[in-house]
Amino acid sequence: MASGSCGPTDNTEDAVGLPIPESAHANPEEEQLIAKARQIAEEVLLPNAERSDQAEGPNRENFRALAEAGLLGIALPKEYGGSNVSGETQRAITEILASACGVTTFVQAQHHGPSRMIANGPNPALKERLVPELAAGRMLCGVSFAHLRRPGPPVLRAEPVPGGYRLYGTAPWVTGWGLMNQVVFGATLPDERFVYVWVPAHREEFPELFEGLTPPDGDWGRYQASPPLRLCAMNASATVTLTLEGLFVPEAHRLQFSDRETLRCNDRKGVLGGTALPMGCAAGAVRLLCSLAEKRPIPAIRQSAEHFTQELARTRRAIAEWNARNNEPDFFEKAVRLRAHAIRLAVRAAHAAVAASSGAANLLSNPAQRLFREAMFYTVQAQTQEVMAATLQLLEEETLEDLLPPPKTSA
Repeated sequence: MASGSCGPTDNTEDAVGLPIPESAHANPEEEQLIAKARQIAEEVLLPNAERSDQAEGPNRENFRALAEAGLLGIALPKEYGGSNVSGETQRAITEILASACGVTTFVQAQHHGPSRMIANGPNPALKERLVPELAAGRMLCGVSFAHLRRPGPPVLRAEPVPGGYRLYGTAPWVTGWGLMNQVVFGATLPDERFVYVWVPAHREEFPELFEGLTPPDGDWGRYQASPPLRLCAMNASATVTLTLEGLFVPEAHRLQFSDRETLRCNDRKGVLGGTALPMGCAAGAVRLLCSLAEKRPIPAIRQSAEHFTQELARTRRAIAEWNARNNEPDFFEKAVRLRAHAIRLAVRAAHAAVAASSGAANLLSNPAQRLFREAMFYTVQAQTQEVMAATLQLLEEETLEDLLPPPKTSA
């Protein structure tokens, strides 16, 4: 075990006593944010994790704590009140939070990308009005563009009209509905390019951003939210499907254009970013194994805790090293396999926590089953076909050959 135990000893170690990657300590401000993340994780998120997991929607107390600690503006420019930390620090913070409460971490993770798209967008008025609020966590922004990766006809279309666009179809997965008061949608244009647009849940909350921006025929269109989807993991994420019926979006609220090849390239470049959530889940499972090893004097549990502590450390080092070598020719080949390994590590470590918890793991109040369900979710979250293929290939490597009985010999 690191430092001879599973518990943290100072601000350079995580919840299971493992060193945080050195690349996450770029400057004292980032170190302070990492320390705040650890404090929120241990004092707020973890003690309420099972309650948050079984709630009707996102735990707002958790989000108030994250906002007060400055953790909802980590990806945003300092000029708007954000902290603009490095990608390494963002991943370290995500991993720390995910080790404590998966549903809270998943929901808050939805906020960072679209907020950054607004901050990088072409409309100064949109930035000045929204980004300081998003950085402070006084507002939260959702996102819906995973459907753009789907093959076949688009499920959400954007039709250019005078003054903007009309959106038709469905946004299948919109997380944090009710907590988020705005969404960035990705939709497919008639020429098959993608357009990303900002849409508030209630435009009357932002009258200054709609002044003089009306549809040519006066019809704003409409949207309809489904009831929250019933999910076996992250059920408290308030994830809905939005149906859009000619919803008008002014051109001023367009954030950017893109296309399928750009999306694919960005997915490949950022493939290791998707390791933070499953690695956090694995760290949470290791922490639980360590706790069980202290409570239950069973050698197999202690051995499992030690094994997964070491494997977590090795995997974390590998991720940090490949993140620093992302220009090498074989980066993606190695990185996508490492992403699959992080997924399988989360599943295996959480499964080990279930086994070590025995029958108690079947209770919804037990953290082992929550972690196991979260690991299942991370198996498919932000999944591309390449990540799926790497995950399936890794799972297929298991073999029964060593367990098969020898062939019978004739008398």
